[in-house]
Amino acid sequence: MLMKTLATADQHAPLPSPARVAVIVATKGRPQASTHVLRLLEKQSVQPAITLFSACTDADIEPGLETPLAVETIFGPAGLPAQRNRALATVLSRADFVVFFDDDFVPSPYWIERCLQAFLAEPDVAGISGALLHDGAVGAAMSWDDACSLVRQAEAVAGTPRPLTTLSGLYGCNMAYRVSAIGNLRFDERLVLYGWLEDKDFSRAIGRKGRLVESDAMLGVHLGLRSGRVSGKRFGFSQIVNAWYLHKKGVLSTKEVWSFIAKALTANGVRSIRPESHIDRRGRFAGNLVGVTDLLLGRCRPERASDL
Repeated sequence: MLMKTLATADQHAPLPSPARVAVIVATKGRPQASTHVLRLLEKQSVQPAITLFSACTDADIEPGLETPLAVETIFGPAGLPAQRNRALATVLSRADFVVFFDDDFVPSPYWIERCLQAFLAEPDVAGISGALLHDGAVGAAMSWDDACSLVRQAEAVAGTPRPLTTLSGLYGCNMAYRVSAIGNLRFDERLVLYGWLEDKDFSRAIGRKGRLVESDAMLGVHLGLRSGRVSGKRFGFSQIVNAWYLHKKGVLSTKEVWSFIAKALTANGVRSIRPESHIDRRGRFAGNLVGVTDLLLGRCRPERASDL
């Protein structure tokens, strides 16, 4: 794979050609997203050796896609952790670095290149996330065109990147890992459906093998598209029970788990009175209450979200 480099003062020396990058995109219910993702990856200054869509059915992928990239698609049961695990089993033996992008993430054209440069410059880094210019998952959703425009504007005025910032966990919409650090580690498939907090669980396990960092040179936008997401009630249940489950696993501290639970109950409860048009606050709050009831009854089964 031919590697290109940016001709700017803040970049490292040219990258060695053997570095192989696999991009994994788990997707469900958003067939048009596959086209957008491929067009963005085609514009990367360093293109992936493998782009793998982990979907559930043919209906999740827009038909007739043509691209010069090496693209593969696999199918299986729904659920973000399960879909990512199937993808890992497919690409690990053929890659040196694995990138996870959500199917509604818009990366800078230099995201992969700068990710590789960070890994190669810092051998103790096991995982890395980029800096978000906007996160539609916690705010207003953004269109593909607006997100691309925002990224172009940010790149046009970008200065010298700051040193890498150490993190306690990575954000799943845009994160990358050394294959050597992943090893036999996999996402916890008990965190069903949307897999709430699966990124913290996975990345913190990786963090025992090396540093987790953020690079503000790796810019991107998380659109926060509402289509394809699980119901509000199921998501609300996972907000409570997944947090407690990860606390029992030793992933989240006591302070963290109570913070997650309190924030979910407060945000969903208060905003249920006058909910946003794009968020099912009442459904989430109902799911929160089911989750709290289960915990009070001594039940902690993240899988139950599938039955709600």
